[in-house]
Amino acid sequence: MEVPKIFLRDMFDDAFTAIARDGAGAIEVAGRLQKALESLVSIGDAQMRDAAIHHSRLALARAEKVLSIPEDLEVVRKLAKFASAV
Repeated sequence: MEVPKIFLRDMFDDAFTAIARDGAGAIEVAGRLQKALESLVSIGDAQMRDAAIHHSRLALARAEKVLSIPEDLEVVRKLAKFASAV
């Protein structure tokens, strides 16, 4: 019996997509997610870095659609700057 290969991008999709989608309107969730993704970027693995940057950008886009307080949105944008520096 063979175990199917696990792809890092799929793991990121499974772990972070629902959090980013459902938490986009909560500054606490959106901010913490950006911090977690930035930590994963710093590990040094190229695939992990790419996946974390991709999910950071998606999470920011979701937050920009639903956060209505400019100060909250600015916090998330600042936390996501690591993903735009690439």
